[in-house]
Amino acid sequence: MHTPLNDILKSKENHLSFHTPAHNGGIVIDTRWDITELSFSDNLLNAEGIILESEREVAKAYKVENVLFSTAGATTLIHTVVRALKNKGDFLIYGNAHKSVYNALRINNVKASLYTGNDVKEALEKSGAKVVICTSPDYFGNTLNLKEIGEETRKAGATLVVDSAHGSHFAFSTLLPTSATEYASLVILSQHKTMSVLTGGAILSYSNEFKKEVERSFQEVHTTSPNYLVMASIEKATKEWKERGEEIYRAMHEAVSQFKRVSEGKGFKILDTDDFSRLVVEVEGDGEVVAKYLEEKGIYPEMVYGSKIVFIITPFNAKNLNLLGEALSNAPCKQKREEFALPQREKFIPLTFGSECEEVSLESAAGRVSYREVGLYPPGVPVVSSGEKFSEESINFLKEHLNFTFGLEKRYALVLK
Repeated sequence: MHTPLNDILKSKENHLSFHTPAHNGGIVIDTRWDITELSFSDNLLNAEGIILESEREVAKAYKVENVLFSTAGATTLIHTVVRALKNKGDFLIYGNAHKSVYNALRINNVKASLYTGNDVKEALEKSGAKVVICTSPDYFGNTLNLKEIGEETRKAGATLVVDSAHGSHFAFSTLLPTSATEYASLVILSQHKTMSVLTGGAILSYSNEFKKEVERSFQEVHTTSPNYLVMASIEKATKEWKERGEEIYRAMHEAVSQFKRVSEGKGFKILDTDDFSRLVVEVEGDGEVVAKYLEEKGIYPEMVYGSKIVFIITPFNAKNLNLLGEALSNAPCKQKREEFALPQREKFIPLTFGSECEEVSLESAAGRVSYREVGLYPPGVPVVSSGEKFSEESINFLKEHLNFTFGLEKRYALVLK
């Protein structure tokens, strides 16, 4: 038989990686460690031995009460949290959220609403929510005011959950924003995105208040075939980041600062971000054209969004920033792409999760209620949410970006019957 996946991976194994996973091929783990639950290796879903000891060490490194390992990514941990808290009351999505948040709410038949404004007090008053879910940082390395959000959430008698998938590294350097674990009872951290962890490696930080519910929920949603290589990489990376975090990010900060200095006047602009290791470049031409040119040079970014290109900088690829700068300087500049103008939405949207749906063409979906979230990926943020009507504006926007959409089925929309 043909082996197309193996063949393409072999042909591209020496590309310059500025994307997840953040180990960029810079770690080596013995495949003999790829085992199952044996007498010495404990059981992730009922950890009482060596895995529990490892999770406790990682919890100490993050200065939190409890940690759970996931080898099935942050998505599994989001489902874990929603399932654990589903009886606490109504949920509120504050701002943008990954599609997995909506999927978890739908599967667990939770009453929820979406708030797209910037006033957390107003959001809590309108929703009456007892669980607030927000995302910080975003794909562009920018953070929310979690201190204020946490304080207002507590005053309202609600629980704050933070999807901090892209902020796992914050806890280990004073040059980075404050970790979400300082402000929230439950925090999802997708370590493979920004640390030297194998794909799928993520952790959930949770307080003792929710210990029983979280651990029971985790047993119900995580795969019964956890990957020991991934767990080992979580432990190893956390140890290295705890011991060398300040050193690692001082060196990276100098590399990024040098890149910014030498890039002035080279035909592209480096945007300010809260997380300096998330490099966001705005090009003069079409971002997709520039990204394609970079790929021809063997350089692969994390994502393209209009004229913006996002690169994840790590200890393993920072040495290649000069090559990135040279390629960006020589990239073809065509007519500047018009920036994405996201369709206007209501500030407060009650979400409706139905079970019966049907397929309709995108063109005929206007005025129909969406069964699930539809938007652009990356960054995986919906343009239309569950229970929200498709508008002509949202349909036209999706049609313009069909190659980057999620939530459609072969360009058909799913709407409630």
